[in-house]
Parts: sequence; C-alpha cells; structure tokens
Amino acid sequence: MASHLIDSQVYKDSWSTEEMRQVWDDMSMIRRWLEVETALAEAEAELGVIPAEAAREIRMKARVELLDFDYIAAEFQRTGHSIMPILRNVQRLCDDGWGEYIHYGATTQDITDTGMMLGVKESYTIILRDLSEIEEALMRLAERHRSTVMPGRTHGQHALPATFGFKAAIWLREISRNISRFVQSRERVLVGNLCGGVGTYSGFGSLGMEIDRRVMDKIGLGTADIAWHTSRDRLAEFACLMAMVGCTLGKIGNEIYELQKTEIAELKEPFVMGQVGSSTMPHKRNPEIAEAVHGLSKLVRYRAAMMLESLVGEHERDGAAWKPEWVTIPEACLYLSAVLSKSALLLNGLEVEEQRMRGNLDMLKGLIMSEAAMFGLGQRLGKQTAHTAVYEASIGSYSEGISFKDSLLKHSAIRGKITAEELDDMLRPEKYIGLAEPIVDRALEQTRRERAERPEGLW
Repeated sequence: MASHLIDSQVYKDSWSTEEMRQVWDDMSMIRRWLEVETALAEAEAELGVIPAEAAREIRMKARVELLDFDYIAAEFQRTGHSIMPILRNVQRLCDDGWGEYIHYGATTQDITDTGMMLGVKESYTIILRDLSEIEEALMRLAERHRSTVMPGRTHGQHALPATFGFKAAIWLREISRNISRFVQSRERVLVGNLCGGVGTYSGFGSLGMEIDRRVMDKIGLGTADIAWHTSRDRLAEFACLMAMVGCTLGKIGNEIYELQKTEIAELKEPFVMGQVGSSTMPHKRNPEIAEAVHGLSKLVRYRAAMMLESLVGEHERDGAAWKPEWVTIPEACLYLSAVLSKSALLLNGLEVEEQRMRGNLDMLKGLIMSEAAMFGLGQRLGKQTAHTAVYEASIGSYSEGISFKDSLLKHSAIRGKITAEELDDMLRPEKYIGLAEPIVDRALEQTRRERAERPEGLW
C-alpha cells in the first residue's frame, strides 16, 4: 500500500491527477535522465569526443524498460549515489564495452537538474492547458451574468450593489495574468544545466559550450548562460508561479464556499445524485469541491516557501539546498493539478442563484443603497450635510427596525426635500451598479485579445 495520499489507491485522485502523476513518477524521472544521457552521447559523438558506435549503443540500451530495478535499488543502498546504479546498469546492457562512454564529462547534478527541467516543461503544458479551460469557464460566467445584480461585500458586510459577472471578471483577469506570467517565464525557466563538476565544463574540454548547446537543442530546453548548480532561482520562480495560481484558485474556491452558506445561498457547486455530504446528517450538501480547492491551494503555496530555501546554497554545489527540490517540485505540481482539475469542474458546473442574489440585496431593508441616497440627496442638501443625514437615518433604521426609506423620510433634514416616489427610484439596486457592465465587457475583450495573441503550441 502507498504511504502518501498522492499515491493512495483509494484517495489519490483527490490530491493529484493521473496525468500529473505520470509526469513525476519514478519511471518518468529516470526516463528523462536517460534522455539527457543519450542526447549527451550523441552530441559528443557528433563532435568526435566519443565513438559514434558508443552513442548508437547508448541510444539503444539507455531505456527505462530495459533496466533492472532490483539491481538499481540494491546498488543505491550500497553506494548511496543517486544515478551511478542506473549508469552501471546501462553500462552492463551495452555491448562491446560501449557503455564506458555514458555520462562522459557530466556530473550527476547536470543530469538530474536537466531531467527535472524536462519534467517542469511537461508540467507547464498541463498547467497552461488547464488554466486556459478555467479562463474559458470564467469568460462564460462573466458574460452570462454581466447584469446579474448581487450584494457587493467589503469586510464581510453588504457594501454596494454589484453584479456576479463583475465578480467573475475580476477572477478572470487574475487567471489571465497568471497565464501571462507562465508564458513569459518559459524562456527564462526552461533551461538545462550541463556544465560539469563545478560548472566550468572541465570534463568536456574546449568543446564544453558546444556540447551543452547541442544537448539542449536535442531535448528542447534553453542553454544556460552559466552553471546554475547553486543558483536555483529558475525552479524557485516556477514554484512561486504555481503558488500564485494556487492562491488565485484557492481564493475563488473559498469565495464560492462562502456564497454557498445556507444563510447566503447565492451559489451552488455541481451536485450529482449519490454524493454524500455527511455520515450522520443525510440532508447535507456540503461544498466539497470548493472546500477541496481552497484546502489544496495551501499545500501548493507552502511548497513555494520550501523552494525559496533552495536559493541559499554553499560554494559550487550544495546537496542540502538542491535535493529537497526532488520532493518539493513534484509535490507542488501534483497538488496544483488537483486544484486545477477541481476548479474547472467547479466553475464549469457552477449554479448561480439569481433570485437569491436579488433577494439578498433587500436583507438590510434598503441600507445597501446608502451611498446612492447620500449622493442623490447631496444634490439638494450638499454632500456633507447629506452624509450626516443619511448616516443618522441609517442608525435609525438599525435601531428602530424600520426600512431605510422610512427612516430617511422621517429625518428632519430630508423631510419635504424628496418624495417617496423619488426615493423609491433612487433606492433601486439595479440602478446603482456603476460601470459594472462595461467593465465586464472590457475584461472580456482584453481576455479574447490576449488569447488570440498567445503563442501556439503551449499545450
């Protein structure tokens, strides 16, 4: 049985996705290391550093399905070295002694760093694809509910009328900016590291830079301008970008959770017959998806803190700084994959209770329109006088339990200055949503433009 929820036969799909697990499982990690080793041998053969026959043999035998993992595990326990058992296994598989040339001039961290970056590249593809789906879902929500009036809340309290489309458009633009950050960071982050023992190409001789460039061209990564064995900023940036996405989606999940509360009931997450909310209260329809998105997002963002620790390393190599990444980066990717998958499910199936939103606007008996009343009456009384009068009428509404309209009409500074009919019109929430609708239109237009301008082949 698995000892981690990510690999649990029962619970794994709640904490990650199968697609992302395949990116970061043992076999995939070793497959990427062998891909780097093979590209290295071929680049060196092209330049006459090793025999061409050696490169061909390494290409045929450096395959994960040919490895003896019992031998590798035993050798790892004996040697304590990360990749020497794998190299020795490949060497044993190669005919005519050609396995002697595997890993020629490289150091372990060259291979593991570059292999890690290949995994990061695969993860970029999944993350960007899923973010694009979430972006589409938010575009639909923003457009469909452009004019769906609801209470806007500040400090957890009713503030002014807004629209649900406006709220969705805010989420949308944050997701779009996160996509832009990922796209813009690709060239900077997706860079290999093949520089030898202390980063000076000493094992490669004068051809070191050319070997490095050729290997990276073969495997589809950028070539480093200088060794980054103890410069972990690229991976730290990737982790921080994942954390930002996790925080954005966690915030959205928490907001949907809050708006599903029985007393508010403005949203409902998708529900299918057979879901069970409680083992003891059969009526419960718990916000399981929104809750999971919020909870999992915490696991993503706290992995970023661990990655920032990797930035502090000693000299030209420091395993204490670098090796924790083997846990941190895959875990962050795996947790984020679950956040993304659940967020797409949540937003694509979100039920918006428009009547409840409209009904909640009246919860304070009209007080949500105090700003509108202040500015409207300010044209007759002066803004500061109107503010004082509306404030006092608001307190009266609270203390006497009467409607805001009635409290306004009773106030000495207001009485006779406005009719009940005029006040009714002034206090209509639908008339006081500001520029919410054109703001939504602008957000949608900008997002469509950005989507059209994004490079092809990102996922």
